[in-house]
Amino acid sequence: MGYLERTPLERLNVMQITLSTQQSRILESLARQGQYTSLEETIDAALVLLAEQVTEQNSDLDPDYLAWLEETRLKVDEGLQDIEVGQVIGFDMVMAQLQNKVDLARAESA
Repeated sequence: MGYLERTPLERLNVMQITLSTQQSRILESLARQGQYTSLEETIDAALVLLAEQVTEQNSDLDPDYLAWLEETRLKVDEGLQDIEVGQVIGFDMVMAQLQNKVDLARAESA
């Protein structure tokens, strides 16, 4: 997905970096092999692997945090699978659902 195809919120979270020639070659090679559909997807996978490695190396981290991290990974995987099969909802619907939850919580606490 190109920069202009992103939503305004996604565009806010863009970080530009400069890669060395070697780094560029590695990413391009991985993308050409077909496992990844774009350089962005290749970088995303690399960052996930790095995060997993850091987490494993810091196994003394709070068990609650590690449980939350694993739960979050599973939710992200589930969301990506939903996207692949076209099970998505629009921004307006998400915002309406969130507003409904807020309204219900306020009503219950009143």
